[in-house]
Amino acid sequence: MTIMGSSGHPHRTCSSWLESATARAVLAVLLWVSAVNVASPAVVFEQAPVDGADAFPSISAAQSADGFALSMTTGVTGLSWWGSYSQDPATLPVDAFSVRIFASNAGAGPKTIPATTITQQPTRSATSLFDKTGAPVYRFDLAFAPLSLAGGTDWYLSVVNAFDVGDPNAVWYWLLSSATGENFYRFVDGDPWSSDPTGNLAFQIRDSSGTSIPLPGSLFLALFGLLAMRMSGGVANSRSVGSMEES
Repeated sequence: MTIMGSSGHPHRTCSSWLESATARAVLAVLLWVSAVNVASPAVVFEQAPVDGADAFPSISAAQSADGFALSMTTGVTGLSWWGSYSQDPATLPVDAFSVRIFASNAGAGPKTIPATTITQQPTRSATSLFDKTGAPVYRFDLAFAPLSLAGGTDWYLSVVNAFDVGDPNAVWYWLLSSATGENFYRFVDGDPWSSDPTGNLAFQIRDSSGTSIPLPGSLFLALFGLLAMRMSGGVANSRSVGSMEES
């Protein structure tokens, strides 16, 4: 409904304003939901942590690594691993993780020189797990720019906490995922890796695949219908006001 003011300019009433505002709001919702896309990292490889499992040291003076393979070429964007400390980490030097990925040395474990090194530090969070000695196990999460790794081939992950350089009593232990399987170890950079058939290490690899979440058809139609009703109502009101003014 429109009321003519003394100056001859029309004034929109509250009812008309609400109809217009509702139409705009519904239109905004339609535009927003049509663009929704949630990027949900997908786990492409995992050796899950096991409560009460043994753990192997992985520091600058005693490095550990474990193998993995991907079903297809993947843009890896995240890693997680689990481990414990020789004592409360609050009393130890700050973590100095070096995450390295090695190519296969002709099927005989990792190559000596890594293909990729990530020095970015992870976030650490407490878990409800404990290692074989009763030490608390922590989870470490790391996200980074996509790293393309070929599928159908062997890769090896090494996670080393080099904080022992500042304190020889500082030891970080990489938790096992199982007591059977093969992992690898060496004492310093440049050494060849040796096989240890006493277990797999606990870690997870993720990519950045996203899942589109389309608006359910029924909801979309309902919103569209509401928008159409509001718009047609506004047109009807305008016509009715025009007719009243003409009469």
